[in-house]
Amino acid sequence: EKEKKEQEAKDKKFKDSMAKVDELEKEGKFREAWIKVPDIAEYPEKADELRKRKTSLSDKFATPSLFGATEEAAPEPP
Repeated sequence: EKEKKEQEAKDKKFKDSMAKVDELEKEGKFREAWIKVPDIAEYPEKADELRKRKTSLSDKFATPSLFGATEEAAPEPP
């Protein structure tokens, strides 16, 4: 019984955290959302889901690559 309550509390905390991540993502605050994604060590059973979420968020706020920046910055000669 005690373990069941602990598991339910843990699941609720996870769902609340992910809801906050969704909210921040909708506001365009990708870095803050990435930080709010729960740690994989806390939820090893949801490791794949957490990794995918962090990857998708980091792709949205990742700095442009050096090559991408130089291609955009280089004007074409007339």
